[in-house]
Amino acid sequence: MNTEEQRHDPLKKTHTGSPSYQDTRGHWGSRMEFLLACLGFSVGLGNLWRFPYLAYENGGAAFLLPYLLLLVIVGRPLYLTEVALGQYSQLGPLHTYRKLTPLMAGLGYLQLLSELTSSSYMIILGYSLHYLFTSLTHIGHTLPWSKCDPAWAKEPCHVIGVTTSSCRGANNTEACAFSDQSSSTQYWRHEVLRLDSEGLVNFGELGGLIPSLVLCLFVGWVITCLCLIKGIKTTGKVVYFTATFPFFVLLVLVVAGALLPGASKGLVYLFVPKWEKLLDVNVWRKALEQVVYSLSIGGGGLVTFGSYNDFNTKVHIDVLILSVLDLIASLMCAVTIFSVMGAMAYELGIEDVSKVVASGPGLAFVAYPEAIARTLPVPHVWCFLFFTMFFILGLSSLFGGMELLMTALLDEFPQLRRRKPVIVVGLCVFLFCLGLPSCTPKGQYIIYLIDVFNFGIGSLLAAFITCVTVHWVFGVNNFSDMIEFMLGFRPSVLMRVTWACIAPVLLLAVFVGSLLQWSWPLYAGVVQYPVWALLLGAAMPLVTLAPLVVVALVHVIKLVRRGRVRDFLKPHHSWGPGCPVARQRLGEVVRHSLEELRLNTRVTKSTVDIPDQ
Repeated sequence: MNTEEQRHDPLKKTHTGSPSYQDTRGHWGSRMEFLLACLGFSVGLGNLWRFPYLAYENGGAAFLLPYLLLLVIVGRPLYLTEVALGQYSQLGPLHTYRKLTPLMAGLGYLQLLSELTSSSYMIILGYSLHYLFTSLTHIGHTLPWSKCDPAWAKEPCHVIGVTTSSCRGANNTEACAFSDQSSSTQYWRHEVLRLDSEGLVNFGELGGLIPSLVLCLFVGWVITCLCLIKGIKTTGKVVYFTATFPFFVLLVLVVAGALLPGASKGLVYLFVPKWEKLLDVNVWRKALEQVVYSLSIGGGGLVTFGSYNDFNTKVHIDVLILSVLDLIASLMCAVTIFSVMGAMAYELGIEDVSKVVASGPGLAFVAYPEAIARTLPVPHVWCFLFFTMFFILGLSSLFGGMELLMTALLDEFPQLRRRKPVIVVGLCVFLFCLGLPSCTPKGQYIIYLIDVFNFGIGSLLAAFITCVTVHWVFGVNNFSDMIEFMLGFRPSVLMRVTWACIAPVLLLAVFVGSLLQWSWPLYAGVVQYPVWALLLGAAMPLVTLAPLVVVALVHVIKLVRRGRVRDFLKPHHSWGPGCPVARQRLGEVVRHSLEELRLNTRVTKSTVDIPDQ
């Protein structure tokens, strides 16, 4: 860019001379990299793994309708809030909230703690690696979940689509044929998880480590480490593949699943609502939880990704595109799952699709392998492609959380940027060790507990606090001024009302309503948790909330001692655009406004002082 161009538009395209765009911190190579990174971050396990099983256990269409409504009136506005906040500050959430409103500076720490817990989802990617490796090692042989193998089929077992079933645990073929335990279900429970049917009993008793899962967890963290070790520039290139390839595989599975005999039973369950279910507040709670979780609202990752943007990127357009693509991905995943569920119900002679298999986090690992093995030619290849897609979807989501942790650490200690590879390796090793309890026969119960409390009810709380921090404490009008300065337009009245009233009130109402009608979770709707496990689960959101309360109290006490109680809602004096060119321009705008105000004051004063003739 030449000097003449920069004089006319100081924020145009590149800012390589600006400290906020130094290579030491990094930034997206292009707007497409940002778009694909956010797409990969949002379209991930929340769509492929979590959305189908939540829809399955909450009435299908009765869950889908609230989800669509809440996506529009809560999801998209709050998505824009976080990305725009990061783009404006050019900082991670820890420093952004510290400057935006010191009273709520603890929100950054809350998000960091939540992200540390979310790293436990790496074991879900480990499961996908298990299936991926299995499909490779069984080339030339039948896929193991396509038959009832006596080595792991410990209950009456039924092979879907096969008239004569081989089974173990049944006295005769007739008993086996009418069993609702499919081969894919039993393979998942007894071979992959080696699940202890008793559940969590005594504190600390998880059983021994499962070597295959430990190996898969280790491989997952090694791949993550290699992708992140060079920083945001590496991530920006990886997302070109990780964010686009899954849509191709999903499209194939949608078509294949819809062609199954009886698939319509599942699709009717997904798209035709039972209206009475809409009166259940828990359905609305689960729908809102999924909107927040799927779009990664309140987690800090969106602030981090936005902070690597150019200051004047038209991010509101990107947010609209991303929210639509996220919805499409969720529907594609749900159609595939429910098509298979309908086909299984048809063959087993079960009228109620919700009774085909036990709901829970393992639903995707039962339905998808079943669909691949039964419907697609060369199933080994398609199984490999699908679970590769599953892994990279989860990986791209994990990138956001890891970048959040790294950005917070390196923004706090800039001198560590030279040793970033060492920091990345150390963090991955730490998180690998943190995930080892999930590689035990009782690990699935821990994962479900984390999902219910931390990414269920805890995500609602984090989203509400984020909304209150930005649009109540900092102020919706101040935030709108910020958007106008950065993007060149002022948000509509409807958007401002949504930010200030509709979104926070809905989040609070659903949160309180769910507490009033709370029922303790059951794994797969059957296995009960002991009291100590439920108390630990309930403590998770409280622990993440603790830094927010402590930091707020410390801030208030400091201001009271200094006699500056009126300032406790004000931003820090250093708050402003992270881009120095924009900061300079803002300073000029403010000075010009003050001069106009003084001039108008003098004119008014002089007019008032003129005596009557």
